[in-house]
Amino acid sequence: MRLLPAFTREGDFADTVITNLKAIELTIFDRPQDGKQQTRVVFELTVNNDMLNAFDMMHGGCIAFLVDVCSSVALSLLGIVTNGNVAYVSQALNTTYFAGAPLGAKLQIISTTTSVGSRIAIAETEIWDMTDRRLVASGIHTKMKPSRDAIKFARL
Repeated sequence: MRLLPAFTREGDFADTVITNLKAIELTIFDRPQDGKQQTRVVFELTVNNDMLNAFDMMHGGCIAFLVDVCSSVALSLLGIVTNGNVAYVSQALNTTYFAGAPLGAKLQIISTTTSVGSRIAIAETEIWDMTDRRLVASGIHTKMKPSRDAIKFARL
């Protein structure tokens, strides 16, 4: 399922990365520990040439971008199903790298919401190389509700 036209348009930064993401799971669930509704989204992506660094591995900036986009989808989905906020801006993005992802590797990106309050929302993401069966990176994305003047909804 192609899910992301609202997140990019042709000519935008990394539009080819976004358009190659394939959503394979969108789950809404009640977290057993506290009963709060959360979302989990899973995407697949094959590493291609425009994602590589000089060492023919997926560029770290591309990995951080995937954490940003996929976690944003998870948070937006939660906002949609709960009639909550969907217009967040990034406050912090922490990414930890574990292994390289070479050209042709099939990746699975799993993003799960962890906390949503009145101003701050957080999602966690793991990027797995399904070809070599190893964790490539993980990230925590903190987003905040912007002031009314800070964001323009020209494309909505």
